[in-house]
Amino acid sequence: MLERCAVCGAEEFIPYVCRYCGRTHCVLHRLPENHECPNIQQARAPRQPIVLERRRTGTTLRLIQSPRMNLMPRRELVALSTAWIVLAVSFSTRYMFAWFATPIALLEVFLLSMIVIGTGFLGHELAHKFTAQRYGAWAEFRLWTIGAIMTLVFAAVSQGTFVFAAPGAVYIASRSSYIGDAMDKKTNGIISLVGPLVNVAAAGVFALAYFTLPVIGISGIIINSHNFLPWAIFINLWLGAFNMIPFFILDGQKVLTWNRAIWALVTIPLWLATAAALIQLS
Repeated sequence: MLERCAVCGAEEFIPYVCRYCGRTHCVLHRLPENHECPNIQQARAPRQPIVLERRRTGTTLRLIQSPRMNLMPRRELVALSTAWIVLAVSFSTRYMFAWFATPIALLEVFLLSMIVIGTGFLGHELAHKFTAQRYGAWAEFRLWTIGAIMTLVFAAVSQGTFVFAAPGAVYIASRSSYIGDAMDKKTNGIISLVGPLVNVAAAGVFALAYFTLPVIGISGIIINSHNFLPWAIFINLWLGAFNMIPFFILDGQKVLTWNRAIWALVTIPLWLATAAALIQLS
């Protein structure tokens, strides 16, 4: 049975439970300021309080320094690490089925996948987080348990040919929205776009290594006669291409809402490059 939003009553396949009031909401009302959360004060960023000091020379204003905000809380580190491992296992599945008889190769593939996912997935999500913070917004990566399970299931069923790369996402909220100034479409679009662009950049680095290493006499990163660099290129392209799908809460939907031309300029070449990389692997 689907959960219903406490505000609009919409049925949600993936409901959001507010950590401050405990009620269930849809994607449009998931943020505390969007569902008039009774405990919204707990969600606000700490501010420097202004107090009055009475002195003999008159009344003065003094700022009391507030505690520093933790840029990367422990729960976020745990969520990122879990999602990192889930994706590494999922992307390794393709080679695990092919090289099942060689345990050492499996370990090598998994460790290399961790490195590749580290550049692709972590770079993607942290780009969202730090860009959002640059715009003065609150941002934190949250693990999506159902999405993580779906990632593993899709990878196992398809033997690594299709990975549902959505084990979690960076949740973003404008701090100024608490006083009625919500984040505009352009800002939201830019924050969403930087993630896939990081994947494109990472794929470019691996592609550069793939084409330049043979020039200096290095054939590549070889495991059981398989060059791992094309797989590294594909993983990063796939992460970017998947997230640029204009659907639900993916980056592509936010970029498309902001600017259709920019979405097309980035997405179409990215999808074509991903398809070419997949053909190269086949």
